Amino acid sequence: MIRRHILPSLLLIAGLGLPAVAEVYPLILRGKVVMRDGSALPKQISIQRMCSDDNGSAPGPLVDKKGEYLWRMDVDPMRTRACHLVAVSSGFSSTQVDISGLDGSTTTVQTMPDIFIYSKVADPYTIVSTDTGIPGKSMGSWKAAMKAVDGNNIPEAITQLQKAVQDSPKFALGWHSLGIVYQVQGMFNEAKEAWKHAIEADPKLLPAYVGLARMSIKTKDWQEALTATDALLKVDTKKVYPEVYIHQAVAHYGLKDYDAALASIQESMKADPSRKRAEYVMGRILEAKGDTAGARQHIEKYLASDPAAVDVENIRGRLELMGKPEASAIDPALELP
Repeated sequence: MIRRHILPSLLLIAGLGLPAVAEVYPLILRGKVVMRDGSALPKQISIQRMCSDDNGSAPGPLVDKKGEYLWRMDVDPMRTRACHLVAVSSGFSSTQVDISGLDGSTTTVQTMPDIFIYSKVADPYTIVSTDTGIPGKSMGSWKAAMKAVDGNNIPEAITQLQKAVQDSPKFALGWHSLGIVYQVQGMFNEAKEAWKHAIEADPKLLPAYVGLARMSIKTKDWQEALTATDALLKVDTKKVYPEVYIHQAVAHYGLKDYDAALASIQESMKADPSRKRAEYVMGRILEAKGDTAGARQHIEKYLASDPAAVDVENIRGRLELMGKPEASAIDPALELP
């Protein structure tokens, strides 16, 4: 019930610590790390270079109290590999900075765009087992439900959670947890209704919006997905769930509003650059808008960054037929379930 996302790689020229095959140039990178929500930075933040072949990956400097860093490195214009800079701190994720065009031959000091960091959050499909804030009328059913979840007895968990929310109709966490176990059991419409109840009971329960958006996309209920994502963007002021933009893009695409879909996927790439699938979604949107060359470029980039995707063969098949009527017969989902 928990998903993990892996940072994608971008294109770079760098040769720190590697045998030179061409002239090596010194380069100084300076930049700043800031919290996405404007709050104070956590302690101990370091900069790292992440590369596609691992040979160029390297730890970098620590940032100072102002969040600033200075990194001296040697670069070789003849070496090409996929790399980017990220900020690393326990309990946090970061955006990335592409250093593709830096070769040191034209300038020795380069000011980089800010790197934004944000707190890692639990996946919305994670049930939080707690005794805090549980209504007294529902405590017995809640504990029984958590015991059933621990034992992987999903039908019993559903029964107990149904009783918990029946006894306490405003029990938002109960409704959200019921939505999770419904989706595990394949009861998708019931899951959506449970998440709607959770949101009604607590409009600030962000994971419920994400669950509703994901499930609406899975069931191709595009308008419901768009309603959920628009609502989440209004209440998630600290951008805890930047994945909302890709869900919003897919909803717009399903409604054939390709201009709005393009705007949303561009926001997704800025807010959540770790989400590889955005490149594929961008490609499909551009394809729908008639930009075959742009579509091919983004889909090929996605395939290079995530060659182990479960539907990679279908995506390759559609790519081969792009621009032909036969392509419509191969229609991989924009988002994986």
